[in-house]
Amino acid sequence: MLGEVTFAVLGALFLIAQIRTFVSSLQLLLFGNVPNTTIGVVALALFAASALAPLVARVYGPRRALAGSAAVLGLATLLSAVSRLAWVDLVLAAAGVLAGTWWFALLHASRPPERPSPWPVALPLALVTDLALRTALRTVPPADLPLAMAVPLVLIGGLLFVAAGLAALSGERGWASPGPRGAVGLAAVGLLLAVTESLAFNGAQAAASGGIGLGPEPARSTQLGALVVGVGIGAGAFLLTSRYPRRPVAAAALVLGALVSWIHVPVLSLAGGAALAAGAVVAASALVMSAPAAGRGALAVAAPAAIGWVAFVASGFLHHAYYVNAVPWVAAGVVALAVLAAPSVAGPRLARGPAALLGALALVIPVVALLPFTPPPVAEPQATFRVMTYNVHQGFNAFETPALDEIADTIARESPDVVLLQEVVRGWVISEQHDVLGVLAERLGMHYVFHATIGDLYGNAILSRMPMTDVRRIAFPREASVRHQPRGAMSVTVGGVTIVNTHLDHNRDATDVRLRQIREILRTWEARGPLLLGGDLNAEPASPELDLIGQSGFADLALAAGSDEPTSPGDRPQRRIDYVLGIGLNGSQAHVVASTASDHRALVVNVTRLAR
Repeated sequence: MLGEVTFAVLGALFLIAQIRTFVSSLQLLLFGNVPNTTIGVVALALFAASALAPLVARVYGPRRALAGSAAVLGLATLLSAVSRLAWVDLVLAAAGVLAGTWWFALLHASRPPERPSPWPVALPLALVTDLALRTALRTVPPADLPLAMAVPLVLIGGLLFVAAGLAALSGERGWASPGPRGAVGLAAVGLLLAVTESLAFNGAQAAASGGIGLGPEPARSTQLGALVVGVGIGAGAFLLTSRYPRRPVAAAALVLGALVSWIHVPVLSLAGGAALAAGAVVAASALVMSAPAAGRGALAVAAPAAIGWVAFVASGFLHHAYYVNAVPWVAAGVVALAVLAAPSVAGPRLARGPAALLGALALVIPVVALLPFTPPPVAEPQATFRVMTYNVHQGFNAFETPALDEIADTIARESPDVVLLQEVVRGWVISEQHDVLGVLAERLGMHYVFHATIGDLYGNAILSRMPMTDVRRIAFPREASVRHQPRGAMSVTVGGVTIVNTHLDHNRDATDVRLRQIREILRTWEARGPLLLGGDLNAEPASPELDLIGQSGFADLALAAGSDEPTSPGDRPQRRIDYVLGIGLNGSQAHVVASTASDHRALVVNVTRLAR
């Protein structure tokens, strides 16, 4: 059984990695270029094609179909680690997702005689191992590390996957049927993945629900959230070894945890995050539990599993394209119902050894990740300080590949005192689960303030070496069309200067929307003392938007300092849409940073308070 469980754990890790790469590449390459519905249809078509696994099995038989799909999954994962081209990553990930979903169904449907499926043990182990890796690597996936690190890690995993596969496939395999209740459980596996990615195993979300990670603070909230999640996972692992009524307890933990997490009460909602994690661990085992029963093929497994994958895409589409923030919490409730409907097989589900491994991975790794933490020093306020505004494009470069190292290096070379960041993502599956803010704040040794504009994990941030006080956040009124993302603005006071950071609507034909957003800013922050407004305004200098800002007394500090360089797109800048504007301030040494680390170029200005 060890070979088959190891085979399942490693393959599940590869499949999760390919899912993240596919959805992030699809979103980055197509968003803004085609309608969101087109993106959704492409994703739904690929995941629905998981239902074709029975045809592959009919042609090649259970062993060869399983081996072939595993080979494609492993090869796609290895090549993705080598590739640094977005379109290549998208194609490889599509192949990996398709083969991986086939492999998942075939491994559950074809078994050695009288042997249970490996998934009740392997699925919770895989999900927790993935969380441990994300925590240890500061949310940077192994395949996104520098090539010198990524390739050996993935290659070692691939070799172990091959060895485990050879051991698992050495004997004959026959078809097994999950039965009606088992089919219900399988149909919820995709939603369970949506819940673990968005909520239950998401350290950044656990921290945000509990009021941690808004700032001003140094970079450690995601690790603290992961520790809270680890406590819940440890409790869930213990529950899996016991003879207590696991499924009702898990369902209750999912529902209550989701409700408590949703209300966002400090401390209490942290406990909700732990409960969610406990329920998700048990659900990962219960949903794929079924007693061995003879079957006639893979259809009885592949069809409900495909429903689950489609549900995964649909929930993600509602959450990220239509901005329905409640989707992950509702999905947790649906998973809880499926857990209650899943088969109840007598006896312990998980041995103490795997349970101890689950608890150790979930608890020890976050503790180790926190051990080297020392708060960065805070500099004394200065009359002149360097400001950078930078749209970091969710941690991806101008060519749509992961680039957190490049972004951090680009900022560090300029040595700014204050950094205004836009498109900051903190654990979205469609952005490779990066905690962009945590990584940048930690590597730059700066404190941050965060303002979420979509859900809890996407928005704008300000980094500073100097003390930040008087934090203020506003949300712009929601527009009727989903073309217009929820946006807002935030401010802090640094060295006697009020600094406002914003990201205005991105649609080129949305001048009226941006004008409304600017008026909201001007109503909120009246010019009482030095005031700086910076960010990605998505409007060029001759636009009505900049005219309105100029009429309100703001000077273009970069232009006054001799810089009128374009900032977008990052590879071949043609439009000047990123600004540092001020009242009662003087700008000097302004320049645009020549870097393709993002799809924008950073603008840097030395800012000085004018004498009163």
